Amino acid sequence: MASKTKCIYCGSGAFGPGCQKSSNGLHKHNTGEDRCIYCGSRSYGPGCLQTPTRVHRHGSGGMKCVWCGSQDSGMGCKYSPTGAHEK
Repeated sequence: MASKTKCIYCGSGAFGPGCQKSSNGLHKHNTGEDRCIYCGSRSYGPGCLQTPTRVHRHGSGGMKCVWCGSQDSGMGCKYSPTGAHEK
């Protein structure tokens, strides 16, 4: 798990459900591009147990797609809900 990050809504160190201040009840961390914002894992794609979609989403701000980790741009991301690579 990502260490020393806190939920951007409530300040808790917890991941997953239980955030009283977010609209969807999920804790969301500002982890950067190296970890999932919902669970803290370094994994991409399916397997995030902390979201209803079960797909890891990494923080933005880098050169990698937040959904798959590719440095590609445009369409073609198989994990993005829109099919587009997002950075």
